[in-house]
Amino acid sequence: MKKTFKSKKIYIIAIALLVVSVTVFFAGCDSKTFHINNVEGLDESLADRAYGYLQTLAGEELKNRTLGTQGELDAAMYIAGLMTDWGYESEYSSEDGVGMQEFKTTFRRFDGEEIKDALAHNVIFTKKSGEEKSKGEILFTCGYDNFYSEKADVSGNLWEADGSYESGSSVAVMLTLAEALKDKACDYDLTFAFFSGSCYGWKGAMDYVDNLDRAHLDKIALVLNFTMLGGGDNWYIYSGESKNSYGSYLNACGGDYVTAIPKDRNVGQFILSEDAIYNYANIGMLSNHYFFDVKDIPTANILSLNWEINDDPLFSEMKGKDNVYHTKNDTLQNMIERKGEDDIKAQLFEIVKTTLTAFDNSNKETLGAVLDVAKSQLPDRGAQSGKNATLANVIVKIVLIAILIGVSFALRANLSKNLTKYVKEKKAKEAESGNAQEEQKPFEDVDSGSAPSQEAPKTQKNTENNRDDDPFV
Repeated sequence: MKKTFKSKKIYIIAIALLVVSVTVFFAGCDSKTFHINNVEGLDESLADRAYGYLQTLAGEELKNRTLGTQGELDAAMYIAGLMTDWGYESEYSSEDGVGMQEFKTTFRRFDGEEIKDALAHNVIFTKKSGEEKSKGEILFTCGYDNFYSEKADVSGNLWEADGSYESGSSVAVMLTLAEALKDKACDYDLTFAFFSGSCYGWKGAMDYVDNLDRAHLDKIALVLNFTMLGGGDNWYIYSGESKNSYGSYLNACGGDYVTAIPKDRNVGQFILSEDAIYNYANIGMLSNHYFFDVKDIPTANILSLNWEINDDPLFSEMKGKDNVYHTKNDTLQNMIERKGEDDIKAQLFEIVKTTLTAFDNSNKETLGAVLDVAKSQLPDRGAQSGKNATLANVIVKIVLIAILIGVSFALRANLSKNLTKYVKEKKAKEAESGNAQEEQKPFEDVDSGSAPSQEAPKTQKNTENNRDDDPFV
């Protein structure tokens, strides 16, 4: 019996050590842990491809991609046409073509005008896994709309910003990836989702996620979102608030080209909703992937800016340059003047290269390993959620108010007690020394020729402890 117990104890300890070892391995993964195989055949022509798509999106025909306009539909049809030509399929369609997921949304323009039931279009295409049974689904996501038709001033002048930084460059990267992956086999289904309404709170992503059932959501292994590319000093891969294996793997695929995210990046209390994951935010959290995050799906956000500057409470793009995000200066021409064509191409190329490396067949075993444990590594976010944070804020405020009230009463009582004690001690000393004198009331009429009142000492005695005369009450 004793030997059996001892054997069970050793067995339990061995299992515990194994679990700890595996957990430490994945949780502690960094760019030096993974052996990454470089993708063969990649050349810098991919940079030219991406830049060419960016130029097209900033061109005369597609520069107006504002939600609720014909330009938004034209851009959606352009993207859908390319995806169809490359052999991608879609379960969505409309009278405007295959791959078009129509939805209606209500939003408010910057001049205050409310637009109700605006017709918008997500573009969704998928390439099924070449395996008999897919390991799940990987989503590549971005927004494609802009603010071109927004009014820049009270005179009604339009912004006329083609949105090359906010959305054009992300679409360009996604199209380059779709073209490069169209003939590649993968263990996962690859879905490319181009969302509309991103400029107004990621409306398209919200609608898309809201229409997925839990079974579909559970099949999603990873959402890789692209936003604000080509216009920042650095580019980053943000994979959440805690270290995880898939985030380390993606960063390893980027090598020295990816900039590490600084630790002091959070922006105080910034609760998006009661369902928000955290009671604070940073720019890495804020894009289309947010609605997948809420559903406990692993996400990574690729974006370019300069997180080290911290000139702006939320983010800064380039050192010594004004931000163009959500301004009329978000144009391709302005990006070229700020950064130069070669640097824009170089950044787009490195992002494409990193992504293709991560999903290449030569690295599929490592990719599968990190994605297999991705959902188990999601942080326990309940205590930091927006709902709990809101309740906690209310409780904290009530407690603070109660403490302040208690402190004020304590101070009042203490001051009153000390004043009374001081008056008594002073009068006692005056009485002992025979120098006690009649107290003069501050507003009492005084007749210098009259005799001293015999009742004054009695009145003084009766009122010296009267709280109505306490100047601190």
